Amino acid sequence: MPPFQRIAVVGAGLIGGSVLLAGARRGLAAGFTCWSRSDDARRFLAGLQVATVHAQAEDCVRGADLVVVATPVDRMEETFATIAPALAPGALVTDAGSVKGAILQAARRLPSTVTFVGAHPMAGSEKAGAAHATADLFAERPCFITPSGTEPRAAVERVTAFWRGLGCRTTECPADRHDEIVAAISHVPHAAASALMLAVLDQPGFSPAAAGTGLRDTTRIAAGEENLWLGILLANAPRVVGGLRSVEARVAELRVALERGDAATVNRLLAAARVGRQSLDRPA
Repeated sequence: MPPFQRIAVVGAGLIGGSVLLAGARRGLAAGFTCWSRSDDARRFLAGLQVATVHAQAEDCVRGADLVVVATPVDRMEETFATIAPALAPGALVTDAGSVKGAILQAARRLPSTVTFVGAHPMAGSEKAGAAHATADLFAERPCFITPSGTEPRAAVERVTAFWRGLGCRTTECPADRHDEIVAAISHVPHAAASALMLAVLDQPGFSPAAAGTGLRDTTRIAAGEENLWLGILLANAPRVVGGLRSVEARVAELRVALERGDAATVNRLLAAARVGRQSLDRPA
């Protein structure tokens, strides 16, 4: 018997669509429903034949015992308010947003008859939309579970089991700590990569035809969909601003050393960066 009778996915883009595909493959529910804001996405999702596709978010969640909200961060509060009247008493609600503090506040729009447990699977791509969804997206990917501390422990464990059932490796931590971590490993790098790409475009010698893997590797994440990242960066703005100040300071340190012809300092900075980057490739 599957752990859930009906799983509803609200916002079935890359992440939400992958929840459907992975959940169906792994037998996590007897049935699935979904909603997407896009007409094209709903047609695509219908063609996958893994879920009943709804034109209205509130219709999608009726009767579901687990609801996964995968809309953009800046639309979470609106989404919670929309689905609130249609949620079944006793339902579990989780999400996949990458900024947990703001979403925890937005979840206050949900009725007291349901339980919300925040989550953030660290899985994704610079490519957006349901057409890029895959059943393997969550395989061995980290996933943060961010309970507020007021939920029944059984609800937290059930949501944790769901994300593990999709293939994730879960870690539990408070929302504030999560937002601090993802600012460092995701949000600041994305903002910095975007700034780097803009700086490269400003160079008189910029030639796309001559660009190699170095430039492509260091700016790959700047290709992410801007409307999605706008909401993420604004929702975690204080931490991202702090990180960008560090980027500015490091860039200035390297620039001044080059202006002075200070080979020792340039070498020290390059070596520290090399060692830090190599640490990412070591087993955790």
